[in-house]
Amino acid sequence: MSMTNQHGIRRAAIATGLAAVLVVTGCTHEPVADPPARPGATSPPSTLTRVAVGDQMTVTAAVDRIVDDALVVRDVDLTEGTLLVLTEQAVDASPPQLVTVEGTVVRFSYRDLAAHHRLSDREAYRPFEGQKALVASRVTVWR
Repeated sequence: MSMTNQHGIRRAAIATGLAAVLVVTGCTHEPVADPPARPGATSPPSTLTRVAVGDQMTVTAAVDRIVDDALVVRDVDLTEGTLLVLTEQAVDASPPQLVTVEGTVVRFSYRDLAAHHRLSDREAYRPFEGQKALVASRVTVWR
């Protein structure tokens, strides 16, 4: 038998074997239906949607900007993509460093929080007014 015939017979045997395996495995399992999509949902709820004011939360995100001693962090899992983090003291981090922040979720009010957290420029905090923010008890900067 020629070398070409041997390769042809071997390929035919392999193809027949693969076809048999596909037929057997394809026919032995019942089809599984996909779970129904949630109406109106385009993505899973964000981290901030799932927590309530007063809850403890840990989030790892990139520093977006620094305002006074506060951090604005950015992550796709956050509502609107950003979160205001109020700290007790300045954090040695700069954009786009990664930080892990542990703290308590609060409803941000410049009037109520400005003095305690040394917030200066009211306009810089206007986008966060009435939104959930995080009062940090611990900040880890990843270098």
